[in-house]
Amino acid sequence: MNKNAGLISMGGYLPGKDVPENKMDRFINFLETTDLHPDYIQMIKETKRMPGKSESNEEGWISQPWYEEWFNRLPEKKKEDPFKGTEFRCRVPMDPVSEKKSMHPHPMLSSDAETIAGSMAIVNSGINKEDIDLVLCATLVPDRHVPLNASLVQHKIGLNAAAYNVDTCCASFVTMMEVAMTYVRAGLYKNVLIVGSAIDSHITDKSNYYSVNTGDAAVAGIVSEVSPEYGYLASHATSHGSRHAAIVFHKRKPEILMKTTQRTSFEGEYVTFYDQSACKEIAKEALVDMNEVAQGALQKCNLTSKDIDFLAVHQPATWAAKAWRDAIGVPPAKSYESFKKYGNIACCAAATNMLEAIEKGLVKVDDKLMIASSGVGENHIALLHTIPPQLIENVRV
Repeated sequence: MNKNAGLISMGGYLPGKDVPENKMDRFINFLETTDLHPDYIQMIKETKRMPGKSESNEEGWISQPWYEEWFNRLPEKKKEDPFKGTEFRCRVPMDPVSEKKSMHPHPMLSSDAETIAGSMAIVNSGINKEDIDLVLCATLVPDRHVPLNASLVQHKIGLNAAAYNVDTCCASFVTMMEVAMTYVRAGLYKNVLIVGSAIDSHITDKSNYYSVNTGDAAVAGIVSEVSPEYGYLASHATSHGSRHAAIVFHKRKPEILMKTTQRTSFEGEYVTFYDQSACKEIAKEALVDMNEVAQGALQKCNLTSKDIDFLAVHQPATWAAKAWRDAIGVPPAKSYESFKKYGNIACCAAATNMLEAIEKGLVKVDDKLMIASSGVGENHIALLHTIPPQLIENVRV
């Protein structure tokens, strides 16, 4: 095979993050060709930022009247550091249609966040949206359970492309990279838009101690043909279905609730640590599992951890990124993590670390970059690729 495939562009939607000034006009002009609600576009025009905000610990918890009750319910070992290293997390705005037409408005829909991220990736790439021929989508909280978001995102962006969802939970962005690169290398598609989102605001139970870890985000990339010396090198994935019930969306009441017969029960699908034995097994095996997929990818192309120029990994907890980096054998200078700013942003975490590392000039052309993630289910994947010049040129601010 004489051709190879790689990421040539990326774009992110992180609520409250500044839009680069040199890309603002092109971004707005592109969004105006999409089906994104005009109120969101107006928010960007007025603030020069992505819609939404960054929520601090003070704003989200400490200043709340129920904070003392929340704190007193924490396990004793968590009271020493109740926010577990997180200082901020992103929050999407409320949906403008639901604010005007509903007595109970809801946060921005995932498809809108995905439309913004996908649009930014296309704008950064410089290619025409008519040239996108496949959309892969991974949505932590889809607009509807059926159908899922991929075809809706394709429609909202205005693409004449096939579209379907790919899901390995928090590992989904890396899985989509693997699938898209395989398709392009095989000649099935030319330009694949991959989009992942985690809009935690729909499913967070702030009365649960885990909620301080989680925020909102969407990230996108475009996979296209690149010169043979760049792009995909190898990937490796594993699954452990025996841990499937560890962390699930479970319909329940909030943990802090004074129930009355006159009001709603406030039941909803919240992230729940459901099977405690499986949760303990995930924690126990975390370093082994991540190292297994990393070494599996390296061995397939006869490389070692010393050949990794940069590592971008998932960040489900404050300790995870460092622990995985050490387990794989990569020094701190060759990695980047954003847990304090964003917390756990699920399938967007590893991709956001990669995107921001490129924006900050920490990654250069010809670097061998490994992106790796775990995902409840329980899934792990690592992908190694050589950074093409297009990606640096298109993304760096």
